Amino acid sequence: MYAVVTSPIGASADDVLIRPARLSDIDAIVALHRDAFADTFGAAFGPRDRERGAQALATGWRRQGPSALQGMLVAEYAGQLIGTTSLRTRDMMGPSGGFAESAFFETLGLWGALRSLFALSLLDHQIEPGEGFIADVAVAPEWRRRGVARALLRQAEHDARARALTYLGLYVRETNHGAQMLYERIGFHALYVRRSLLGRLFFGQDGWIYMRKELT
Repeated sequence: MYAVVTSPIGASADDVLIRPARLSDIDAIVALHRDAFADTFGAAFGPRDRERGAQALATGWRRQGPSALQGMLVAEYAGQLIGTTSLRTRDMMGPSGGFAESAFFETLGLWGALRSLFALSLLDHQIEPGEGFIADVAVAPEWRRRGVARALLRQAEHDARARALTYLGLYVRETNHGAQMLYERIGFHALYVRRSLLGRLFFGQDGWIYMRKELT
């Protein structure tokens, strides 16, 4: 399993390389997601199947190839990944070829795959024209509060402007006050709260706040 390098004393985001994700990064990215979103993984795959869920996700991405990593960024320090996020646009949301679904069925079995795919579908967002949707901001525990998330978001915003997008959007949990404060500091504002009875049953959360930052 991928091991995250411990941050040295005094290291900051200025020492970190932000770059596009590569296929060779997939296992490390999935490990970051599994650890940063442990409750989501547990809800989607079950507490006992988090590792198999991570395996299914990685297998699906590898089969899909480079298109699975469109807009995905990673933060790298000393040759190891310490953070990741994705900038998704409407034109990136084409059919995946069924690679993820087939990997889920092969790894998790029929009922496990159906349960996981349904649970994850509750988190889907319909990306609008002109929107750059920020997804999966994940930073290794040893590197949090060192500016890594801010650096990833800065690069995502740069890429969004280069694509002539008009605004950025993202979801943050109502209970994640630290992330909300970060997003507000860099120019995002809350628009609405998304609530779902099924989402609450699966993920144990009251709601997700949709936040937006204008780029014009």
